[in-house]
Amino acid sequence: MDDVYQDLDALVVEDDEIQRKITVQALKVLGFASVRSAEDGETGLRACMDKLPDVIVCDIEMTPMDGMTFLRALRRTRMLKVREIPVVFLTSHNESATVQEAVKLGVDAFIVKPPTLKSLKSRIDVVLGIA
Repeated sequence: MDDVYQDLDALVVEDDEIQRKITVQALKVLGFASVRSAEDGETGLRACMDKLPDVIVCDIEMTPMDGMTFLRALRRTRMLKVREIPVVFLTSHNESATVQEAVKLGVDAFIVKPPTLKSLKSRIDVVLGIA
């Protein structure tokens, strides 16, 4: 759909298999060169260390490691390039306490579930500095 993503790698961290597949497919439709996925925060952190993604789309509510814990660990790592990876949270939350905590931890953007192609593209463009 868009050439701007043709050299970029995305990582989807989502414990719900159906939602994970939908989000992965949407990112592929947008034109990402590579879209990897992880079923929880721990697996997502390992995937980041294996190969740095250009952007991460992550659910907040997961087990055993939730999105907040994942983001906290990502932002505290010693590797600067890992700490700076843009993170977009997928959420069904709009409670201010959850949003405030995520912002304090360094989330870059939010997308309400289920994400649309338009919402994914607009948020990713902003966090990658494309828009």
